[in-house]
Amino acid sequence: MMPKHFQAKEKELIYHRLIEEGKKSWGLYGIKRTNIDEICNSVGISKGSFYSFFDSKELFFMEIREKSEQEIKALLMEVTLHHQGSSKERFIAALSEVFQEVRRHPWLISLMKNRGEYEQLLRKLPQERVEKHIAEDQEDIEKLMIHLGLEAEDVDIKTVAVAIRGLFFLLLHEQELGKEHIESVINLLVEGLAERLFGRV
Repeated sequence: MMPKHFQAKEKELIYHRLIEEGKKSWGLYGIKRTNIDEICNSVGISKGSFYSFFDSKELFFMEIREKSEQEIKALLMEVTLHHQGSSKERFIAALSEVFQEVRRHPWLISLMKNRGEYEQLLRKLPQERVEKHIAEDQEDIEKLMIHLGLEAEDVDIKTVAVAIRGLFFLLLHEQELGKEHIESVINLLVEGLAERLFGRV
C-alpha cells in the first residue's frame, strides 16, 4: 500500500503522536518487543506511512531519545538560567528538577536498564549519526558549565558528564534503596558533586 500524502499540519501532528506512542511502547516493552504495526494502529496510519516519517525502527528510537533529551536539556538550562542563587544552588536546583522529570518517563528508565539492547540499537545506526549525538552531548554539558561560570580548564567536562549520568543510574535501584530514601540519597550526591565543582559557597 502506498503511503498517504499528508498536509504539513497533519504531518506534524502525526509525527508527535508517533513519538509519544513510541515512548509508551519503549517504557512498557523495551526496544526489541516494541511493535511498529501496533504503534501505527494507535496513531491511525499505515506502516508505509510510518516509513515516510522514519527510514527505520532504529532511527525512530534514536529520534525519540534525541527529542526527549533536547526537552530535558532545555529544562536543565531554563532552571540554571532563571533559578535565584549562586552557581552551586542553581546547579543543584537544575539537576533535582531533571531527576523528577526523568522519573515521570518510564521509557527513560527502560533505556538505562536495558543498556545491551540500546547498544545493539546504536550498532544498527549510521556511524555519523551516533558520533553527532555524542559530540552534541559533550557540547551541551560544556554550555551548562560555562553558564554556571566554569571553564574547560577548571573542570574535566567528560568527568562531569559521566558523574551526572552515573547519578541517574541510581534510579534503576529505586526498589533496593527504597522509594522513601531515593530522593534524599540523590540530593545528597548532587550536593556533593556541586560542592566538588563550586566549593563551599
